[in-house]
Amino acid sequence: MKPEKLTLSENIKRVFLFALSFVFTMALPFASYREVILVFEALNKHQLIFKEKSFAPSLILAIPMLAMLTRLILLRVRNIEIEPELLIKWYKVCGATLILMLFSVPTYTYFIESKIKSEGYTICNSYTGSSRGAPDIWVTSQHYCIKKGYRVRSKIIDWLQQQTNEPTPEDVIKKVDELLANSP
Repeated sequence: MKPEKLTLSENIKRVFLFALSFVFTMALPFASYREVILVFEALNKHQLIFKEKSFAPSLILAIPMLAMLTRLILLRVRNIEIEPELLIKWYKVCGATLILMLFSVPTYTYFIESKIKSEGYTICNSYTGSSRGAPDIWVTSQHYCIKKGYRVRSKIIDWLQQQTNEPTPEDVIKKVDELLANSP
């Protein structure tokens, strides 16, 4: 079969898609590793408050799938016909990745959250986002979790992370009130 003739804009789109896929595939292991390291650093430093994404480290399992996708896109960029067998292999890798993630995400979540709880932390529902992919917020004491602080949660989390001494519950309430008064 003769390769199709591509326009310049179609070539640019394919090259851009390849570059994006390549960068994402290369960055994913570092992002996954960084998530785990940040949690263990927070535990070692006994931070007052920190964020944790249980799902992020499991994304490292998607690297083979993304690497194959990047290869498929490269073949398209070079205008090389993709063999059906290669697509079938990619579908199998996608299926295996999904199955692995179905088991690894809950397992990792259980172990990391058990470790965090054993260090004396509790989850702060007032600051944890409700959207998918939002990190869990862990605190050393529930008096840092002010229900009305949800609207200014990122600012109050930043403020708590900057504290060198443990603030009193009154200090936290005062700061939340101050941030709410100054927010639009």
